[in-house]
Amino acid sequence: MRPLKLCFVGWGDHVHLERWAGYFARTGDEVSILSMGGEGDYPAGVRQYVLRNSKRRPVLADAEMRVLLWRLRPQIVHVHWAHFAVPVVRVWNGPLAITAWGSDIYRQDEFTPSRWTSMRNALSRANLVTCDSEDLGRALHARCGVDEASVKIVQWGIDTNAFAPGPSKFAEELGIAGRPVVFSARNFAPVYNLETVVDAFALARRSVPSAFLLMKSYAPEPDYAKAIRNRIAALGLERDTHIVEAIDYARMPDLYRAAKVTVSVPHSDATPMSMLEAMACGSLPLFSDLPSLREWIVDGDNGSLAAATDTEGVAQRMVRALTDDAFCARAAAINRDLVVERASQSVHMQHCRGLYLDAIERAGSVKPAMSAK
Repeated sequence: MRPLKLCFVGWGDHVHLERWAGYFARTGDEVSILSMGGEGDYPAGVRQYVLRNSKRRPVLADAEMRVLLWRLRPQIVHVHWAHFAVPVVRVWNGPLAITAWGSDIYRQDEFTPSRWTSMRNALSRANLVTCDSEDLGRALHARCGVDEASVKIVQWGIDTNAFAPGPSKFAEELGIAGRPVVFSARNFAPVYNLETVVDAFALARRSVPSAFLLMKSYAPEPDYAKAIRNRIAALGLERDTHIVEAIDYARMPDLYRAAKVTVSVPHSDATPMSMLEAMACGSLPLFSDLPSLREWIVDGDNGSLAAATDTEGVAQRMVRALTDDAFCARAAAINRDLVVERASQSVHMQHCRGLYLDAIERAGSVKPAMSAK
């Protein structure tokens, strides 16, 4: 199999891009990263370039990206997060893939009309558009004019060998082995609505006093993180809450294995990795009642769904997850099979490789990276 020359554009230090691009690097393709953030953790041989001018005047940002793409001359550029495609199409005429993450499409009110129009135009230039849920595909069509039939559903995918049921060393190290644990796997940012998680946990402890809240924070929004910590203190939950500030991704399965239930109730979402990882490890998923999540979870069958602002509803579902062992065992069996069948990383990334080859072929010979625009 002939190696591909792939260039990814996005937050290079984000675990999602690390995992996607890292997969292709590990399987022998030539991978480079143009990062809108910091440097990430990639296999040896991956070339990373932090775009220092990305937030400066467009003429400077364009010049930097144009020169890098001219040097790299990839067969295809793959943009992660649709709005990042706007500067790319100004300097790149070759085959282009764009993956929508969810926040770039669902949260339209956070972008100016001109920025939204530019993003729509960039999407129209793509040879390949992917997302991770049918609902997000419909949103790409309704909000951005992308032909719904042309959007390809590609899961981020998980390593189902690494993410699997088993004992948790982390729980033993923390001294919470045997306690009913609620795990909040999402970052400390307003979109993830952690205030509902904390308030619901406080209510759930009235029925399950031994319950413990485990939270994970990575590159948090400082003011929001402070507000959530203050909320935890005000509710008297400090002794029964632990926030993991930084942890190697290889240890993430241990966090899910420590928890009877994994909770995430943002106001918008596509197909979150945290849901798939929890399902693979046997932790009951308690997530927002959103169309994209209903593609995976049937409330009361293989998990729980609740409105993001329904604190009491979230609390009630927490209590059931922490006390109904039969429900959790049945859901764990269903979810393990579901994830292995529908969310294997190797299956989806090999499918994506085929999509790359098809996009490159349809685009014709690779055009020079130095755009005439």
